[in-house]
Amino acid sequence: MFRDGDLHLRPLVPLAEWEGELNAPEGGAEAWVVPAWVEEEFYQLNNLRFQIERLFAGVWGVRVDEEALARAADAARELVRGSYLVAERAEAFVAVLPRSGAFRLRRPEGGAEEEAEGPLEALWALKRVWAARWSLDEVIRRGAGGWPEPAPVVVIAKR
Repeated sequence: MFRDGDLHLRPLVPLAEWEGELNAPEGGAEAWVVPAWVEEEFYQLNNLRFQIERLFAGVWGVRVDEEALARAADAARELVRGSYLVAERAEAFVAVLPRSGAFRLRRPEGGAEEEAEGPLEALWALKRVWAARWSLDEVIRRGAGGWPEPAPVVVIAKR
């Protein structure tokens, strides 16, 4: 089994050890942070930037093809959800979380929020949070050529 010390990179850091500025969850619930580098690595190893840029090729122009934009956004979300996280990262992520219990995943700046029952479902919820950045509303908000910056995701144990 994967041990955190093997790579010295933790895909899930307890909030108490997080060096960035994040607010503690309400009620003192246990929380962890998925660092932005995990999302960046996920995109790089799955060649997602190239694939997603191809989906949006020709969509933006003098006149935006709204139907093509909606299709590209849907396809981008499915690409993210269907891509693989490195096995060592997935194992380390699941190993850190309590074996039973429910979790809420969200980005600190707001946006998508997902619920999960158990650590494996939390891993799938993480990909849904990443995929939400490709919703039609998010794509329109960023505009042509707008690429989302990798950002941390907070995982909060629900009581």
